[in-house]
Amino acid sequence: MFRRTIAAAALALASAGVTAATAAPASADSIGCTASYVISSVWGGSQSHGALVQVTVRNSGSSAIKGWRVSWRYTDGTVVNQVGGAVSLPVIGLPGMYAFGNESYNGALPVGGSAVFSLLTSGGGSAAPAVTCTPS
Repeated sequence: MFRRTIAAAALALASAGVTAATAAPASADSIGCTASYVISSVWGGSQSHGALVQVTVRNSGSSAIKGWRVSWRYTDGTVVNQVGGAVSLPVIGLPGMYAFGNESYNGALPVGGSAVFSLLTSGGGSAAPAVTCTPS
């Protein structure tokens, strides 16, 4: 009896031109990050003698991130001698490849938030490499 009542109600609504609409599922929040590499200062006349580099990681997604990893490849012989504000990560493969991850205190970034870490480099030229950022 109950099924017949539901079927009859559905038939009555359909013949009256009323239809049920289902809401589309909300799109998932996106996670993402970007990173910029800036040579802040050089000494000895050129970056080949030494340079201070600042890398800024920014949360570019629509939800908070818990951590980040950045990587790049130097093709000009630049070497990282020291890092502050990030953890050096192991990299296997191409020469000149570097990767860094967040420290325990600067990994969680709110939407639009950022973290900065610094490097001391030597050798190479004066061009900033293309940096890849991966949120976690």
